[in-house]
Amino acid sequence: MGESTFPKPENPVGRGGQTMAGLDVLEGNDRRAVEAFRQALRASLGADVVDIRLFGSKATGTDNPESDIDVLVLVRERTPALMDRIVDLAFDANLAHDVYISPRVVAQSVLSDPLWAATPFLRTAMREGIRI
Repeated sequence: MGESTFPKPENPVGRGGQTMAGLDVLEGNDRRAVEAFRQALRASLGADVVDIRLFGSKATGTDNPESDIDVLVLVRERTPALMDRIVDLAFDANLAHDVYISPRVVAQSVLSDPLWAATPFLRTAMREGIRI
């Protein structure tokens, strides 16, 4: 699938100050759900998925029991059909594991757009994002 255009997270430190990699920051149903979602994305969409990143409170260890699971899905081209498929896959994982994965789908081209790349959302997601 090639290398992602996402930079490495500036702060790859997770809960308790331990260095974390990938799904290691998640536990229980959260971990199982994200793993199922990640596998479903790769199986269903293949090369259309460029990168998948966990970000937000679950990535930084600031979550609480009501927190959702923020997942950034970088795709080659964002189309309505692709968006629908990603949301469906997240919904399936949510139902199967009793969690709430909140996918944010971003086209690869957005990262090279100076206006979009400067948004607080993308800056934060790239800074906190943990490749899964």
